[in-house]
Amino acid sequence: MRHPFLAASVAALAFLAAAPAFAQPHRAAPPPPHAAGPLRPESPEQIGRQIDQLTDAIMSVDIGPVVDAIDPSARARGAPTSLGSLADRRDPYARARMHQDIAATSAGLGVAVREAAAAAPILLQTLAQARRQIQAAARDARARAAYGDAPPEPAGRP
Repeated sequence: MRHPFLAASVAALAFLAAAPAFAQPHRAAPPPPHAAGPLRPESPEQIGRQIDQLTDAIMSVDIGPVVDAIDPSARARGAPTSLGSLADRRDPYARARMHQDIAATSAGLGVAVREAAAAAPILLQTLAQARRQIQAAARDARARAAYGDAPPEPAGRP
Protein backbone atom coordinates (compact mmCIF):
# COMPACT_ATOMS: atom_id res chain seq x y z
CA MET A 1 0.00 0.00 0.00
CA ARG A 2 2.95 2.33 0.58
CA HIS A 3 4.32 1.93 -2.95
CA PRO A 4 1.39 3.60 -4.76
CA PHE A 5 1.55 6.41 -2.23
CA LEU A 6 5.32 6.65 -2.73
CA ALA A 7 4.96 6.73 -6.51
CA ALA A 8 2.20 9.36 -6.36
CA SER A 9 4.23 11.45 -3.93
CA VAL A 10 7.33 11.33 -6.10
CA ALA A 11 5.24 12.30 -9.15
CA ALA A 12 3.68 15.21 -7.25
CA LEU A 13 7.11 16.33 -6.04
CA ALA A 14 8.45 16.22 -9.60
CA PHE A 15 5.45 18.23 -10.82
CA LEU A 16 5.89 20.85 -8.11
CA ALA A 17 9.60 21.10 -8.87
CA ALA A 18 8.83 21.63 -12.57
CA ALA A 19 5.93 24.07 -11.98
CA PRO A 20 8.11 27.25 -11.97
CA ALA A 21 9.44 26.29 -15.40
CA PHE A 22 5.89 26.09 -16.75
CA ALA A 23 5.07 29.52 -15.28
CA GLN A 24 7.79 31.26 -17.30
CA PRO A 25 6.71 33.40 -20.26
CA HIS A 26 6.92 31.65 -23.60
CA ARG A 27 10.14 32.35 -25.46
CA ALA A 28 10.91 31.37 -29.00
CA ALA A 29 12.69 28.05 -29.01
CA PRO A 30 16.29 28.18 -30.15
CA PRO A 31 16.98 26.46 -33.42
CA PRO A 32 17.76 22.78 -33.06
CA PRO A 33 21.44 21.91 -32.89
CA HIS A 34 23.03 20.67 -36.05
CA ALA A 35 22.84 16.94 -36.41
CA ALA A 36 26.07 15.09 -35.81
CA GLY A 37 25.63 13.42 -39.16
CA PRO A 38 23.56 10.62 -40.59
CA LEU A 39 22.50 7.81 -38.34
CA ARG A 40 24.87 4.95 -38.97
CA PRO A 41 23.49 1.39 -38.96
CA GLU A 42 25.48 0.51 -35.82
CA SER A 43 24.24 3.58 -33.92
CA PRO A 44 21.12 2.05 -32.28
CA GLU A 45 23.12 -0.74 -30.66
CA GLN A 46 25.76 1.73 -29.49
CA ILE A 47 23.10 4.06 -28.11
CA GLY A 48 21.42 1.04 -26.48
CA ARG A 49 24.65 0.18 -24.65
CA GLN A 50 24.88 3.77 -23.40
CA ILE A 51 21.26 3.72 -22.25
CA ASP A 52 21.92 0.39 -20.55
CA GLN A 53 24.85 1.86 -18.62
CA LEU A 54 22.85 4.97 -17.75
CA THR A 55 19.85 3.03 -16.42
CA ASP A 56 22.16 0.81 -14.39
CA ALA A 57 23.69 3.92 -12.83
CA ILE A 58 20.24 5.40 -12.13
CA MET A 59 19.14 2.14 -10.50
CA SER A 60 22.12 2.48 -8.11
CA VAL A 61 21.36 6.05 -6.96
CA ASP A 62 20.42 6.27 -3.28
CA ILE A 63 16.89 7.65 -2.99
CA GLY A 64 16.71 7.08 0.77
CA PRO A 65 16.46 10.79 1.66
CA VAL A 66 13.53 11.18 -0.76
CA VAL A 67 11.80 8.16 0.81
CA ASP A 68 12.44 9.62 4.28
CA ALA A 69 10.95 12.96 3.27
CA ILE A 70 7.82 11.31 1.91
CA ASP A 71 7.28 8.62 4.52
CA PRO A 72 9.72 8.61 7.45
CA SER A 73 8.59 5.14 8.56
CA ALA A 74 9.14 3.54 5.15
CA ARG A 75 12.75 2.47 5.80
CA ALA A 76 15.29 2.17 8.54
CA ARG A 77 17.12 5.46 9.02
CA GLY A 78 20.40 5.62 7.20
CA ALA A 79 20.00 2.34 5.34
CA PRO A 80 20.71 2.96 1.67
CA THR A 81 17.74 2.55 -0.63
CA SER A 82 18.20 2.55 -4.37
CA LEU A 83 15.69 2.05 -7.14
CA GLY A 84 17.47 -1.19 -7.94
CA SER A 85 17.10 -2.52 -4.41
CA LEU A 86 13.42 -1.58 -4.39
CA ALA A 87 12.92 -3.38 -7.69
CA ASP A 88 14.91 -6.41 -6.50
CA ARG A 89 12.67 -6.80 -3.46
CA ARG A 90 9.68 -7.60 -5.66
CA ASP A 91 11.53 -9.26 -8.53
CA PRO A 92 15.07 -10.59 -8.09
CA TYR A 93 15.53 -10.60 -11.88
CA ALA A 94 14.36 -7.00 -12.43
CA ARG A 95 17.76 -5.65 -13.46
CA ALA A 96 18.48 -8.58 -15.77
CA ARG A 97 15.06 -8.19 -17.39
CA MET A 98 15.63 -4.44 -17.80
CA HIS A 99 18.99 -5.04 -19.50
CA GLN A 100 17.42 -7.68 -21.77
CA ASP A 101 14.60 -5.32 -22.75
CA ILE A 102 17.04 -2.52 -23.59
CA ALA A 103 19.22 -4.88 -25.65
CA ALA A 104 16.20 -6.27 -27.52
CA THR A 105 14.80 -2.82 -28.24
CA SER A 106 18.11 -1.44 -29.50
CA ALA A 107 18.64 -4.54 -31.66
CA GLY A 108 15.17 -4.06 -33.17
CA LEU A 109 15.90 -0.40 -33.83
CA GLY A 110 19.19 -1.41 -35.44
CA VAL A 111 17.34 -3.66 -37.87
CA ALA A 112 14.85 -0.88 -38.62
CA VAL A 113 17.65 1.62 -39.30
CA ARG A 114 19.45 -0.81 -41.61
CA GLU A 115 16.21 -1.56 -43.49
CA ALA A 116 15.42 2.15 -43.78
CA ALA A 117 18.96 2.80 -45.05
CA ALA A 118 18.50 0.11 -47.68
CA ALA A 119 15.09 1.49 -48.73
CA ALA A 120 16.11 5.17 -48.65
CA PRO A 121 17.48 5.42 -52.22
CA ILE A 122 14.32 3.88 -53.68
CA LEU A 123 12.10 6.12 -51.55
CA LEU A 124 14.07 9.20 -52.56
CA GLN A 125 13.75 8.30 -56.25
CA THR A 126 10.01 7.73 -55.84
CA LEU A 127 9.54 11.06 -54.04
CA ALA A 128 11.61 12.90 -56.66
CA GLN A 129 9.54 11.34 -59.45
CA ALA A 130 6.28 12.27 -57.68
CA ARG A 131 7.53 15.84 -57.21
CA ARG A 132 8.41 16.10 -60.92
CA GLN A 133 4.97 14.78 -61.91
CA ILE A 134 3.18 17.19 -59.56
CA GLN A 135 5.21 20.13 -60.87
CA ALA A 136 4.51 19.11 -64.48
CA ALA A 137 0.78 18.78 -63.79
CA ALA A 138 0.71 22.18 -62.07
CA ARG A 139 2.65 23.73 -64.96
CA ASP A 140 0.21 22.22 -67.48
CA ALA A 141 -2.80 23.42 -65.49
CA ARG A 142 -1.40 26.96 -65.31
CA ALA A 143 -0.71 26.92 -69.06
CA ARG A 144 -4.25 25.73 -69.85
CA ALA A 145 -5.71 28.38 -67.54
CA ALA A 146 -3.59 31.08 -69.14
CA TYR A 147 -4.67 30.16 -72.71
CA GLY A 148 -8.29 29.34 -71.91
CA ASP A 149 -8.07 25.68 -72.81
CA ALA A 150 -10.45 23.27 -71.14
CA PRO A 151 -8.72 20.77 -68.88
CA PRO A 152 -8.43 17.27 -70.37
CA GLU A 153 -10.75 14.51 -69.23
CA PRO A 154 -9.35 12.43 -66.36
CA ALA A 155 -7.79 9.15 -67.43
CA GLY A 156 -10.00 6.10 -67.24
CA ARG A 157 -13.27 7.75 -68.32
CA PRO A 158 -14.98 6.56 -71.52
